[in-house]
Amino acid sequence: MMPRWGAYASRAGQVLLREPLGIASGSSFPQYSIHRASLQDILLRAVQRRLGEDAILLGHGLTRFEQDADEVRAIFNDRITVHGDILVGCDGIHSAVYRQLYPEGACLPLRPSGVTMWRGITRNISMLGQETVLRCGRIETGKLVAYPVRQPDTPEEIVMNWVAELRDRRDSTKHQKEGMPSTVPDIFLSWKFDWFDVEFLVRNAEFVLQLPMVDRDPLQRWSHGRVTLLGDAAHPMYPVGSNGAGQAILDAVALADCLDMDDIVASLQAYDERRRPLTADIVRSDRAGGPDIVLDGIEEATHGRVVSVDTEVTVATQLRGLLDSYRRESGLASNGLSVASGRRLSSESLVEGQV
Repeated sequence: MMPRWGAYASRAGQVLLREPLGIASGSSFPQYSIHRASLQDILLRAVQRRLGEDAILLGHGLTRFEQDADEVRAIFNDRITVHGDILVGCDGIHSAVYRQLYPEGACLPLRPSGVTMWRGITRNISMLGQETVLRCGRIETGKLVAYPVRQPDTPEEIVMNWVAELRDRRDSTKHQKEGMPSTVPDIFLSWKFDWFDVEFLVRNAEFVLQLPMVDRDPLQRWSHGRVTLLGDAAHPMYPVGSNGAGQAILDAVALADCLDMDDIVASLQAYDERRRPLTADIVRSDRAGGPDIVLDGIEEATHGRVVSVDTEVTVATQLRGLLDSYRRESGLASNGLSVASGRRLSSESLVEGQV
């Protein structure tokens, strides 16, 4: 699915900013929204075509690794040892590779935000057309992000991904929990918009994942000899700028570009130096609110009430200024930049976050 529009609305359901996305915005890159399982299936099939059916082994949990001047050895929980030239820890926010590189006393703890997220997938629902990414409300009083993740063959087959966020002051870093739609706070069920049935969206989700919004202070180093980190294992960040999946993709492209099998250690260090400062900047800018500053601006202008058409035009101009400022400060305003050059490329043009 390639969304063409981004819409920002107040908690009263009034859309106050609408902007083109991806190719429609003049970008050199499209924006994609895709279900996580579909993306994983695409990547799995691509790897198997290129490297063979047995290139990926499932059901193995990494216990530890060892390395020397000639190789790295990964030891798994079924006592299988795999030998290789490099080990890339792309095993998520609770990375076993990270924990070995930064054992207790040296590791940086997850940093809670006090925000809880409820994520779900709902079928057979539409809003503002089938090509829109919606951001509505604000974290303090309830924020909703929703967008389609599959191109429907018929209107009845629309698949909508959504996340509801609310600051509840609990500094939790506990793992996600799977539950029912009834776990979502009532504040979201009270939203009644002419153009979008939020209660239907929540109550008809197949299931709901509840998890805290957390990140980690940027690391001073990712690469250690023949071992390095990638994605959330290296730089977990708040999902306020749709950067989680996008930045992992950019990490992978930069790693492939830097890799020189004649000098693996230097290659991994070059990758580290290219990507680490850029992702650190995004971690910090997303902590400051990222594009949520637009939602804060909407709340300040409307206080949850519907405003006049004249006020709507004035507010929209102010909101565009806020959004442009965020993109400039976070390095996401530039278009068509090369990952190989080490410059930033907006992950908003690559992939939205998925359940």
